[in-house]
Amino acid sequence: MTLLYTMPSAIRSTLIIVGVLCLFFIILFFFIRRINPLKKTPLWLVPFMWIVDLMNGSVKANIGKKWKIYSPWFLTLTIFVFFANISAVFVLDNPTGYLVVTGALGFMTFLVIQITGITSLGVKGYLKGFLDPFPIMLPMNIISEFSLPISLALRLFGNLTSGTCISILVKYALGWAALPIMPFMNAIFDIFFGVIQVAVFVILSMIFTSMKVKDEDKIYS
Repeated sequence: MTLLYTMPSAIRSTLIIVGVLCLFFIILFFFIRRINPLKKTPLWLVPFMWIVDLMNGSVKANIGKKWKIYSPWFLTLTIFVFFANISAVFVLDNPTGYLVVTGALGFMTFLVIQITGITSLGVKGYLKGFLDPFPIMLPMNIISEFSLPISLALRLFGNLTSGTCISILVKYALGWAALPIMPFMNAIFDIFFGVIQVAVFVILSMIFTSMKVKDEDKIYS
């Protein structure tokens, strides 16, 4: 515990969120194992099934035939970014308010996108994509490709940090008069905006990954 408190707040909050989520899903796994699939589905399981089904449907629509490979990644990304964005509600420092965390998320997404391009198009087809539509576009295509993780990281970081900055400015500008409206502002910036940024980050990641998949593989039947 002493080591945990001596860590930088971004790392500490991230470890706490990951640890709690891991423990929760391990417990959930053992509960689900005890369910008889031939009997009626318990009501407490319905929201989890709905979330998984929603994610599977979205990945099928964008990725196509190989959706089973990508669905766990996008669901994991959604869950982590969601709880990281709203962690202030649980009196934790916001991990996605630090570039080191959003940068790591952007870099991992970038790796998934590039690996998808190589496995789907082949090395030759992947490299040929940098010459489309004309070979003269090679420098621009390289810049566009490798600026993607920076764009994803800065978008998530900037949108989350801007909400925090606005709340701080209002607090200092109004002083004690800000007390009645701060809960509403926190609800807006910590929860509402946090949920929106989850959707934006995951949807963009899914779309960019889909762009690396061959057209014939996008058709799911």
